[in-house]
Amino acid sequence: MIKAIIVDDEEHARLTLAGKLSEYFPNIQLTGMAQNAEQAFHLILSSQPDLLFLDVAMPRESGFDLLKRLPNLDFEIIFVTGFDDYAIDAISFCAIGYILKPIQDELLIKAVHQAQQRIIEKQENIRNRQLLQNLSQPGHASNKIGIPTMEGLELVSTEKIIRCEGIQKCTQINIQDRPPITSSYNIGEFVRLLKPYGFFQVHKSHLINLAFINKYNKEGVVILEDGISIPVSKRRRTEFLDCISRL
Repeated sequence: MIKAIIVDDEEHARLTLAGKLSEYFPNIQLTGMAQNAEQAFHLILSSQPDLLFLDVAMPRESGFDLLKRLPNLDFEIIFVTGFDDYAIDAISFCAIGYILKPIQDELLIKAVHQAQQRIIEKQENIRNRQLLQNLSQPGHASNKIGIPTMEGLELVSTEKIIRCEGIQKCTQINIQDRPPITSSYNIGEFVRLLKPYGFFQVHKSHLINLAFINKYNKEGVVILEDGISIPVSKRRRTEFLDCISRL
């Protein structure tokens, strides 16, 4: 999913664009709309969009003024504008997408496809940089893994992951000091990714970080620091006890 925000002072323009996005791009999640630059400023900071549809000419503060205020511009921008040819040429020269009002569907589709491709490439670059770091210090607890979710790719430090639980064909990742996240990867993929970082699959549906073990009782149940009790399957108990004896 790609998170998007629409900024336009005209309500009709906002609703029209939102309708077209819903019709042509079901993978775009509209996380908010703003009618002026001040609203947009706070909305962008709070929701961290991947894509911004921005009206250039707004009262009091223009779209360009808004962009100058933001601490960083790590999202794609498509201007929605009624500017003249000179301004359009300037925007185009800077390789930023634009759509003329009134919006023509084919131009919208082309601009969004281009933005989507840049977003995908950006995510791949992040993933590749993290891979290089992990290769330079294999097994180090500070390494991060990329976890694909419905919202995109989340990079999580392996040392913060408490446990993973397989739920149907997905996996719930429980992370220290934050809500759990759900990934489309199955539990087997996380076993492969996390085994070098001190994780052990105690059960077909449970993968735990050995650093978070609080107690192991004689009934074959391990209790983690978050208070969760997880069974250790009988066929894995000998190997599990051997692992924790070496901690």
